[in-house]
Amino acid sequence: MATSPTYKRSFLCLVMLSASSVSAFVSTSPQSHLVRSLPTLKMAKEEYEVTKSISTTRKAFLASIVTSSAAIVATSFAEGAYADEDFESIAVRAAKMAKTVEVEEQTAKQQKQMEFDPRSAYDFELPIAGNSIPFSELIRQEFTDVEVPGDAEGEVKVKREAKVKAVLVVNMKQDDPIARKNIPELISLASKFGRNGEFVVICSPTDQGYFEPDTSALIRLKMASEYGYGINPATIVTDKLNLLGTGAHPFWRWIEGSCRAPSGLGRIQGNFEKFLVDGRTGKALRRYPRKYQPFDIVDDIDAIMKGKPLPPAGANWKEEWRNSDKDAEKDTYRFQKGLNVFDQ
Repeated sequence: MATSPTYKRSFLCLVMLSASSVSAFVSTSPQSHLVRSLPTLKMAKEEYEVTKSISTTRKAFLASIVTSSAAIVATSFAEGAYADEDFESIAVRAAKMAKTVEVEEQTAKQQKQMEFDPRSAYDFELPIAGNSIPFSELIRQEFTDVEVPGDAEGEVKVKREAKVKAVLVVNMKQDDPIARKNIPELISLASKFGRNGEFVVICSPTDQGYFEPDTSALIRLKMASEYGYGINPATIVTDKLNLLGTGAHPFWRWIEGSCRAPSGLGRIQGNFEKFLVDGRTGKALRRYPRKYQPFDIVDDIDAIMKGKPLPPAGANWKEEWRNSDKDAEKDTYRFQKGLNVFDQ
C-alpha cells in the first residue's frame, strides 16, 4: 500500500521527537556529572548506585518510546488504508446518489408537466399527403390488455400493453449540412429499435427557419432516394408544418411547451431538435439540441423501450444546449424573426 505524504511526515516527526527526547535524557544523566564530581569514594559509590538505577529507567524509557512510536505509525498507516478505502466508497456512493437525484428530478419534472398539461401526443393529428392522421394511427399504435398476477395469491390484474414503446420526433431540413449525418443515424435507430414496430421516427419539415423550397411530396421523394428514409415503416415524413408563431401546428406547439430546453425555452431554435416521446403515455420525456447526434440517444431509447426511468442525460447534453443558444444568435440555419419565414 502506498503511503501518503502526510503519513510520511508524521513518521519523521515521531522519529525526530524520539531522538530529541533520548538526547535530552542522556545529556542530563549522572554519568556525565560523575566524572566532574567525585570528591570521595563513598560519594562515587552512591552515585554509581543512582546511575545504575537511572540507566535501567532510561532503557525502559527508550523501549516505551520506540514501542509507542511504532504503534502510532502502524495505527496511522492502518487509518490511512481505511481512509483511502472509505474515500473510494464514499465517492462511489456520492456518484450513485447524484444519479438517483437526477432521475428523481426528471421524474418530478415529468409529473409536473403532466399536471400542467394533461394532453398527450394521442390528442393530436399530423398531416400526410394533405390528410390529417391521428397520432396513434400514424405510428400504428396498438394497445392490448394483458392479465398479470396480482399482489395477493390467486389475484389477477389487467395491464395495458402498448406495441409502440418510444417515438422520436424531429424537425428537419434536407439541405441543412448536418442532415447528412443526422438522417442516416435516424434510419439506423429505426432499424435497431423499430424492427418489430416498437419504435418510430417522425420527421417534420418546415418553411420556417432556413427556407425549404421543395414541396412535401418532393421532400419525401428525395429522402427516400438519397437516404432510403421512409422505406422502413418506422420512418415517417409528415407534410411541411409551421413550428412557431400564431400559425404553428397544434402538435408542435404542444410538444415545444410540454418539453422545454434546460433554459426553460419552449420554441424551436434550429433544425434537427429532437423530442423523445413515451409510446405508452404519449408524453414527451426529453428534448435534444440541434447538434446532439441521434446515436447519443441510444441509452435513453433503450430505457424507454424496457419501461425503465430515463437515465441521466449524457455528459455533452447541457454543453450542446449551451452551444445551441450561441448558434441561435448567429447560425445560418437559426430560427429568427425577420431573417426568414417566422410568423404568419
